[in-house]
Amino acid sequence: MNRERPVGVMDSGVGGLTVVKEMVKILPEEDVIYFGDSKRMPYGNRSEEEIVYLANEIIAFLENKGVKAILLACNTVSSQMDKLTHRVPLFGIIEAGCMAVLENSDSEEIGLIATVATVKSGVYEKTLERLDGNRKFVSNDSRKLPQIINDQLRHRYLLDKHIHECIDPILEQGSIRELVLGCSHFPIIEKEIEEIYPHLRLINPANKQVRMLEAYLLESSLNKTDKQGDLTVYTTARVQEFRETMDRLGMENYTLEKVALLEEDQQDLI
Repeated sequence: MNRERPVGVMDSGVGGLTVVKEMVKILPEEDVIYFGDSKRMPYGNRSEEEIVYLANEIIAFLENKGVKAILLACNTVSSQMDKLTHRVPLFGIIEAGCMAVLENSDSEEIGLIATVATVKSGVYEKTLERLDGNRKFVSNDSRKLPQIINDQLRHRYLLDKHIHECIDPILEQGSIRELVLGCSHFPIIEKEIEEIYPHLRLINPANKQVRMLEAYLLESSLNKTDKQGDLTVYTTARVQEFRETMDRLGMENYTLEKVALLEEDQQDLI
């Protein structure tokens, strides 16, 4: 495999751009192809069969673009990682999140906010138990918060309302000091969460996920070392919400394009 090939990153919407931000910081030489399926989000409210089908579509798209590895920025997709079809290595964000907990917290109970599908799967709990049986998550889901972050980010009232609905039930269950952001959309509103809960330490799994990729690339001699990498972003919905999120994250110098995975979606490009 050629080290000059790009790295793929996939998510159900704009959330995975938080992983791309870490990629640009940690592995600036790597070319990145990002796919955000905003048209079909939120994945977290879908069935397992739907999640696997949609994820496999995007994986095939990225592999056809010649990627050498794929980061599953979507926690919901990562919860179904063992059911996915792929030819290149996949790096899920859930194991990265649990490893980040072990590296950054000594608490026995850690808060976790995620999508309905991720919480329902119990995959964070199972993964943490496998890594350290003495720790446990106190978790809660949100059906609406990822969608609000994706396309209603300017509505602070809505954000605050659903942040409280998502996090307050966790804090009522015990003395929680750390909170894992178990949906890639949530780090986009890290500042808002910190303003409401200044005593909480937020854990973003994206950094650890990129570090895991970095180790693989170095070990396999697939790391690109010459020049600043290029970022190409594909979305199945409006490009404006991607521009707004990338501006918010301070990301520059990218190519942004709207695409259709299915024939029936072609009319949306007209």
